[in-house]
Amino acid sequence: MSEHFVELKFGTSGLRDTVENMTDMECYINTKGFLLYLKKIGEFKSRDKVALAGDRRPSTRRIKKAVAMAIHDMGGVSDDQGLVPSPSLAFYAMKRGIASIMVTGSHIPSDRNGIKFTKKSGEVLKSDEQGILESVRDTRNEIAESTSIKIVFNKKRMFTEKVALEAEFFLKEPEYAGESAVEYIKRYTDIFGFARPLTGKKIFLYQHSAVGRDIIKEIFEGAGAGVYAPSSEITLQYKDENEKGKSEKEFLRSKAFISVDTESVSNKTMAVFEKVMNDENIDIGISMDGDSDRPLLVYRVYENNKPTKEVRYVTGDVLGLLTIMSLENMDVRIDAIAVPVSANDMIDEILLGKGVKISRTKIGSPYVIAAMNESISRYRNEARNEWNVFSWEANGGFLTGSNVCINNNILTALPTRDACLPLLAVIIWAEKQKKKISQIIDSLPKRFTHADRIKDFSMEYSARVLNLIRPKKEKEVVEIEFTGGALVKAFYNGDVKKNFNSGEFFEIKKTLEKFFNINQGFAEIIKINYVDGVRIYFANGEVAHLRPSGNAPEFRNYSLAGTPNRAREIVKMVLEEIVPRMAKEGKDV
Repeated sequence: MSEHFVELKFGTSGLRDTVENMTDMECYINTKGFLLYLKKIGEFKSRDKVALAGDRRPSTRRIKKAVAMAIHDMGGVSDDQGLVPSPSLAFYAMKRGIASIMVTGSHIPSDRNGIKFTKKSGEVLKSDEQGILESVRDTRNEIAESTSIKIVFNKKRMFTEKVALEAEFFLKEPEYAGESAVEYIKRYTDIFGFARPLTGKKIFLYQHSAVGRDIIKEIFEGAGAGVYAPSSEITLQYKDENEKGKSEKEFLRSKAFISVDTESVSNKTMAVFEKVMNDENIDIGISMDGDSDRPLLVYRVYENNKPTKEVRYVTGDVLGLLTIMSLENMDVRIDAIAVPVSANDMIDEILLGKGVKISRTKIGSPYVIAAMNESISRYRNEARNEWNVFSWEANGGFLTGSNVCINNNILTALPTRDACLPLLAVIIWAEKQKKKISQIIDSLPKRFTHADRIKDFSMEYSARVLNLIRPKKEKEVVEIEFTGGALVKAFYNGDVKKNFNSGEFFEIKKTLEKFFNINQGFAEIIKINYVDGVRIYFANGEVAHLRPSGNAPEFRNYSLAGTPNRAREIVKMVLEEIVPRMAKEGKDV
């Protein structure tokens, strides 16, 4: 066997790497390790079913075969649901009390892929991570010592031809979409299908290669909408992120995989919506990412109640807030929410006054789910077992932590990212108010977020950046407020030090102001938060949040400002100028 291969790194998001590194052997080892962990905690035994599905990437079916073979070799039974969205698979599995495995790279390009693992009790949390890593290590050692390893895997760590053919037996035909698709559609048509609140509303669905494209179309049509979902090829004229003019052809329903990021929406993606919505005189466009758990809502801008040709997308954090407001309009009581620290602060401004309890967490679904669970366990008894809690992420994925009643039907809890509910609820709410999405957005506080990333930015460079601006002595500090003069207010977990004199904190502020200063349009730094990465608050209300990706060689920046243009300007400046300079000046850890 060749010695040149990469051991995949298992995290709370599962696995994610290049297709080249996601060999059959690595996918097999990690799947067996995950199931071994479930066996140890009493969530898996011989002959148990494991629900399996995937997205439309060219590498997905091969990886699914490796996963299915691992399930078989652990004594389980693969329940292949075929091509269905991640939330559809999770909903199906949670209803049956079985584990599920989704092969998807989400929004990343097709030369990469991933595997998302879900326990029978719900998503993998940080508290599971160590146990899974130990089980994966044990599995790896067992396979390395096995005498049959050369029969199963070739020198490239791929299945031998015989084993690959055997693994094919566990999968359905390539275009199959199983019972989970039917149940996911019914989840929403049971609630909105009778009243058909979107009757007469025309909506553009950009299908691209989203695995949920047919399912979301059926759901919206069930709610009465006229869904315009062409598969034709169009010619796009747009400027790329480097302001270079482009002219390209694009299929609106693609056989080839197209990566669509709902958090950092590309100019090309927006060009698709702009052309189709203007050509067809449509005010609302929708789409999802590859595995269809992250929504994208695009709307026509109205000025003085008149339509323009400009279209914009609703950022995921604002879309989550609008979903909460929509649910309130449907007589759903909102008791608590959990959002990442990077989410728009208008959420607090609007919901705190209504008595909603708000948790701000690290970025990632495991953290908001943990916060939802904590909220339920803490307050449900006080609320006589009625405690409605929700969460969402900056990418728009919306999670329901409680069963809620809508239109005399129960929408059951789905504590995993879902793209359908926010799209459906917000558009129905707008129609009920007889308002344009543009008008609703204009009525909100003028706080705008933007996010983007540097690709191929090594973890070593990321560590240099953070090492430059993190405390070395007061390592446990969560937040620092500069209150004026030589004193600060320092927040620790469960402890606050007021009038705290720390030269180290002022040195950090001084270092940051070398990069974030008046020459770049930044006001004085008044607060620094270390919950997840480094979040910098300025006196004029702007925010710049620096954070390395947890599962990819990327560095992200999230901004908050008073105008959309300034929010984009901050991100562009930070990623193109400031972070590279900080990486050069920083030292290796």
